[in-house]
Amino acid sequence: MKINAFSLLLAVLFGALLAPTASAQTNRRELKVMEYYVYQGDTIFLDELPPAVIHPRQTMNRRDWVKYYKRVHNFSKAYPYAVFVARVINETDSLFEADHYTKRQQDKYLNKMKDDLLKDFDPIFRKLTLKQGLMMIRLIDRECGQTPYYILKRYLGGTTAGFWQGVAKVFKGNLKQPYDKFGEDKDLEELVGYWERGQFDSLYEMIFGKPRPEIYIPERFR
Repeated sequence: MKINAFSLLLAVLFGALLAPTASAQTNRRELKVMEYYVYQGDTIFLDELPPAVIHPRQTMNRRDWVKYYKRVHNFSKAYPYAVFVARVINETDSLFEADHYTKRQQDKYLNKMKDDLLKDFDPIFRKLTLKQGLMMIRLIDRECGQTPYYILKRYLGGTTAGFWQGVAKVFKGNLKQPYDKFGEDKDLEELVGYWERGQFDSLYEMIFGKPRPEIYIPERFR
């Protein structure tokens, strides 16, 4: 495989999927049955409203707005795949635990999955831009709770991790840098907030005047 941003992305993806014991973040609001009580013959429903988020008014010039629009578009491509990785990790972990897979069975299953992922996702990731690929790596860190470098080192070895760290540096990335929602990745965390509150699609349509494009997930991974 040619060494480029896309092969880097695939390496991180495979490393993450070879780490089925990694747990994704669980800070999303879970659906639940609405509670109620009866008062003097009237049924009163109770629900918890999500907190309102107020962002400080920002004064941005045209160049800043263009950068923001590009970030929103790139996020729309990158984040769903990061969520997909976290889902596959959790499902694989649950399968191994429920069916009591031995180490040999786990290795066989993961090798088959790796082949399937390479076949199905290599052409998909090659359509991503460099910025979308690097953003996706940052978001995989967020969803899996481990830096890409740690994932690669633990499950593919220190030599492999060091190699891909060098490749990432060429593309101005850093696999060792933890996701920092209060610092470097604050802008991404803001967009994650829009997504989790169900507001991202409206934001995208307001900016671009059309619905957010759906990403493609091969049928066998849905």
